Amino acid sequence: MECDGPCQVEVLGRTADTFEIDGHHFAVVCVEDLDPDREHPYQVHLDGRPAWPPPDYEFPQPRIRLIRDDGRLRLLFGSCRASGPHRPPDTHQRWWHKKGKGIDALRTYALRMLRQPSALWPDTVMMVGDQLYADQVPDPIKDIVADRQVHANGPVEVLEDFQEYCLGYQDAWSEPVVRWLLSTVPSAMIFDDHEINDKWNTSQAWLDAMRQTDWYETRIIGGLMAYWIYQHLGNLSPAELAEHKTFRQITETRDGSELVRDLARRAEYQDGHSRFSFCRDLGPARLLMLDSRTSRRLEPGNRRIMSPDEWDWIKSKVDGRYEHLLMASPTPFFLPAGMHFLETWADAVTDSTWGRWGSRLGERARMAANLDHWACFQLSFSELEQLILDVAAGRCGRTPDSLMMFGGNVHHCWVDEVSLPPDAPDSAMRIWNTVCSGMRKEVSLGQRISLQVGHTRPVAWIARGLARAARARRPQLSWRRVTRTHFRNQIGTLVIADGEAGVHIERVDGGWRKPRLVTVIEHKLV
Repeated sequence: MECDGPCQVEVLGRTADTFEIDGHHFAVVCVEDLDPDREHPYQVHLDGRPAWPPPDYEFPQPRIRLIRDDGRLRLLFGSCRASGPHRPPDTHQRWWHKKGKGIDALRTYALRMLRQPSALWPDTVMMVGDQLYADQVPDPIKDIVADRQVHANGPVEVLEDFQEYCLGYQDAWSEPVVRWLLSTVPSAMIFDDHEINDKWNTSQAWLDAMRQTDWYETRIIGGLMAYWIYQHLGNLSPAELAEHKTFRQITETRDGSELVRDLARRAEYQDGHSRFSFCRDLGPARLLMLDSRTSRRLEPGNRRIMSPDEWDWIKSKVDGRYEHLLMASPTPFFLPAGMHFLETWADAVTDSTWGRWGSRLGERARMAANLDHWACFQLSFSELEQLILDVAAGRCGRTPDSLMMFGGNVHHCWVDEVSLPPDAPDSAMRIWNTVCSGMRKEVSLGQRISLQVGHTRPVAWIARGLARAARARRPQLSWRRVTRTHFRNQIGTLVIADGEAGVHIERVDGGWRKPRLVTVIEHKLV
């Protein structure tokens, strides 16, 4: 939590002193050894005085409920949530108004929770990237930072340093009912491009150009510092926090400004250990959340969406000690065939399979169309396929009942069934790829048409031909869409119970005063 000044924070009898980061005061209170068979309502005390919830609180008291080991899990998930007022014109659809973001699916879900018994609430909410749009800030934040000049020649109407990022996160999560949800339901989060810039780490040429400016370093370091504070620390268990060298040093010195700045700098320049991927066991499932942004390797000929060190860490967590394996990445693991083969073509030609002119063509296409998903990093995509084959064959411990893969980023939703190659050993493991985006990020009519065209067979045939002509590697796995594609703002739920699993995706409908959720996808996975 963030406090106005230095103090001691107490929750359920456990305490922690705040630490300071560039004038902001934070505390992480580790609460352990709770009874898993009951809920634990809590208050926050600062220096012994009740501070939250306030006396006139209009929502149910925040509480902690542990995930019991009874084979059940209800996981809420989604990505891409732009902040802004919850009234017109921000609640208009994008094609109707240039400021339109649509109605917030996360807020609508929280409003429904208020009408439900707590037994129907999710066990965890998984937010798969773009929790913050640092490059598309809402009007209230523009007004606050209007008088600040961080760089004379830098971009305007973006978050430029740590101080402005703090304002962005506060704006994104301070809407009252969303704040209540986040104080009541555990969360797991990973970032994507818009937490920094929509081209972030797309290519080495882009990165080299950004590092030549006099404003990029302040922006990237500020963004990574804020991400570590506002998102990443909440992903770590008490044991992991105790082992985290930087966090230990901060809590000992109480002033972590330079320590966190150094961590962010090492993450940006890939110098030393700064892993943001994490692992969490959730009842019958293990969740592996993959950082597919910071640890990228962009050198031509050796492009990887995750560094070898980080990928080895991911593989070490795939050990078969769970019934279901969940893997989540901000960028989808599997795209429609047309989009997938277009990205494999771009990856191949930028590595000079068509010569120097082809390399320039591929780079232009990659930057213009934001081709930066797993398919555009074929070394990593090949490693991903091999890991899936190893899990299915039981080479990583007991084969789980299912492997469920989640992604966001692309502003619409669908479900794929993934199949092993004909020569693979027989396996009972079901493999699914679910994309759900965004919680509040309406696309324009033109973007919607182009995304829908990317799912068509003619585009797949053309892109497959281009990839073959560029001598791109053919995938070992195959996948097919088993649901329709859906647009508008939406949020998903994974339900595991009684040996079965299914995914449920809902779209926001109705007016901004009384929004509601309508089911658009209901699909059994196991």
